[in-house]
Order: sequence, then structure tokens, then C-alpha cells
Amino acid sequence: MAVDKEGESRRQLLAGFGALAATAAASPAHAAFPKEVQTSGGTLTSPLGAPNADNRPTDRGGFIVGGEATFTLRNARILVGDGTELVGGIRIERGEIVEVGPGVTTGEDLAGAVVFPGFFDGGSTIGLVEIDLEAATHDESESVDAVVTAARIEDAYNTDSALIPVARRQGVLGGLVLPTGGLVSGQGAWMRFAGERVVEATMLGAAGLVIHFGHGGTGALPNQPKSRMGVALKLRELIEANKAPDPPDPKAKKKKADDDKPEELTRSQKAWHAVRARELKVILEANRADDILSAIAFAREFSLDAVLGGCAEGHLVAGDIAASGFTVLLAPTSTQPSDWETLNAAYENPARLHAAGVRFVFRGGGPHNLRELPTEACIAVANGLPYSAAIAAACGHNAAATWSLPIGTLKVGRPATLATAEADPLQPRTRIRRAWIAGREVSLRSRQTTLFERFRTLW
Repeated sequence: MAVDKEGESRRQLLAGFGALAATAAASPAHAAFPKEVQTSGGTLTSPLGAPNADNRPTDRGGFIVGGEATFTLRNARILVGDGTELVGGIRIERGEIVEVGPGVTTGEDLAGAVVFPGFFDGGSTIGLVEIDLEAATHDESESVDAVVTAARIEDAYNTDSALIPVARRQGVLGGLVLPTGGLVSGQGAWMRFAGERVVEATMLGAAGLVIHFGHGGTGALPNQPKSRMGVALKLRELIEANKAPDPPDPKAKKKKADDDKPEELTRSQKAWHAVRARELKVILEANRADDILSAIAFAREFSLDAVLGGCAEGHLVAGDIAASGFTVLLAPTSTQPSDWETLNAAYENPARLHAAGVRFVFRGGGPHNLRELPTEACIAVANGLPYSAAIAAACGHNAAATWSLPIGTLKVGRPATLATAEADPLQPRTRIRRAWIAGREVSLRSRQTTLFERFRTLW
């Protein structure tokens, strides 16, 4: 009979792990290691370098207590954010940029380090989700109905989320937080990744009404369509049923005082009226090429102020997206062809959209991986996207142009939202040194850095 060497090795390995676990449970931590390791004169230390030591006190919102709002940095490579670069320094007074460029020759010497506007994500559920397998920590989706037009993420956003400092550690200083699920998920908001209270963290509320096209809009919730035909039909009915009332006719016969009172509108009706009046953007989520075209056609049919979300197959219809003039909140560059919605996903997607003239904002993925936003931009550069375009898409410049946000460009008169990095901030191994949000320095410590420091040397 043939000997199953692989199976026998696996059984021995599992038996070894069981014995190790039993030993660890009954002995000091170091006793779980082999005898030759226990008796060695050295220590077992992580080969990774220690994180930047910064034990300055912070408030609950992540701001460093007593951090200066007036400071000067010099001798730096400055990524302005719009694709241009400068060599020189930057001077901040009372939280506002007052000078930037080669004329700044005083202040802290950065020795060639990089100053940039920080990174800003184009759509995630950070602050709404904490632990994947714990339902009590999920507030990203309201499942009472497939259409929850008036729901706002600010009502669920958790400023104490442990995921926010993890993202901030990698230079991600803010982002668009969006609800998910259903056909119409609710309204997103642009949030700063610091602040003790929601009002302090909010950059822009009511940033857009999230609407799902394709398979993402179908499902089993009440009033939720079961097919793409149903999605299109339901959305048209919602728009047509919520047309804003016509203005009063001055020539019409005057009615009684009681008749002059306007009809009381629900919050959902007010939201739909704002959409029809182009006072509230719609964020149309679609990844498959035909769904992207359907979303564009829907926005044009009703003259909506639209932004496209996802567009993993956008490179197949790049010309149509460019012709629409809509900004794209772009799916992560590393999106894989893993389902029917993204079969034609490609690493060249950002480069091809840029070549067609499409303005887009990078997304980093799920809330637990938002720190990977610069890596997504780096992959795009490796696959043909110009570096300057990647900076504009990752650092908030393109988002600011779409929503008029006070981020994304290091220019005189702008709030001092920026970060410093040891080298190219798009490289995954580059460390962020310091960061400021709206003129206030923020901590780069997180639960992960605390655990790393605690267990870097095991004994």
C-alpha cells in the first residue's frame, strides 16, 4: 500500500501545534518556544523597523493635544496635488497655507522628504462597519426597504472606530463614506478622518444619493426589483413620482388662506425633489459595461447631477463616460474578474479612462483595507497611468473639483490639510511621518502600532 507522505506530514504538524498550544497554556510565554531558543542569549525581535515613536497625548478625535497650527517646513519635495511638483517649503499660519514653494527657506528641515495633500478615498463604509462577523457593528445598510432615500450616514458614523486611525496611519486623511444595500441606499457624506464628534468630522453632508444599477440593485428586500429591467423601471417610477411641484401661477385666481398652505412633504420626497432640481447629486453604482451605459442614459434622461461609482469595466466604454462628463469614483485597481459584474476588470482601467479624458477618484476598497488606497494608485501607475494623474486622483484634487471641497491642493489660502512622507507616498513601504487635518496635527498611532510595539520583542 502506498504511503501517504503528505498526509502523514500534515498529521504530525497538527499534532505539533496541539502540543505547542497545550504547553503555552500552562507555561510562561517563552516556554512555548523550543528549548534551544529558550536558552539562547538573544531575543526574538521583528525584522521590521520600529514605527515612528510619537507618544504625545491626543484627544478622542485623534488630534494631538496642543499641536501647533502655525509652523514652517523647508527643503522638501512638494506634490501640490494637481499634478505639479515644487521644491522648497510650505508655511502655515493659524491652520492656513500662507506660502508654498522655493521661497520658503526657514523652518523645520525635511531633508528632501515629501509634502503632499494626503490621500482621500472615493467611497467606503469606514465608520459604519467595525467587525465583519459581528452584526451589532454593521450600520452600513438599512434593510427595512430597498429604497431609503432620506437615510444619512452621519446618523450612524462612529468617530471612535478603530479602523479610522489605521487608515490615517498610511496618510488617508478623509473620504466619501457611503451606505450600501438595496436599490437606493441613502445619502453619503465626505468625512475627515479625525474629530471627536460627527459634526466636527463632516466635510460635506448630503454628498450624494447612492443608487445601484445592475445586479447590485436587485435582491429580496421589500420593493426591490429582481432583474435589470425591474431596476430601470423602478428608478423611472421613483423619479417620475417625485417631480417637484410647479411654481404658483400669479395669474391664477386667489384661493382661501387655508388653500395657500403648501403640502407637507416627507423627508424622502424632499430628497427626490432636490435630486430633480440638481441640488443633490446621485452616485450611480455600476461595474459592468452595459450597466454603466444604462446609468449614463438614466442620468441624461432626467438631467441629473450624476457621479458614477465602480466602473470596473469602464475601459470598455471609456469614450461614453468621457462624453457624459461625469466623474468616476473608481473601483480599486486590483479588482479581479471574479464575478459576472467584473469579468473584464483590468489593471489598465485607470490608464485607459485617463487617456479618454475621464476624471476619476480612487477607491481603496473595504473599510479594513482603506490604508491600501496609495497602493491601488501605485498599481495604476505601474500599468500606464501617469504619476501626476495618480496623485490628482488619490490626493483629493479631482474630488475637490467635483464637490468643491477644501482639500487636494497645497495652495495659498487653503486649509492646511497635508502629510509628510519619507519618500514617494504611493510606494507601499513608504512611511508617513506627520499629518495635519484642517490645520491641526493628527496622531499616526493606531491599535495596530500599539500591538506592534508591545510584541515586537517577544521575550
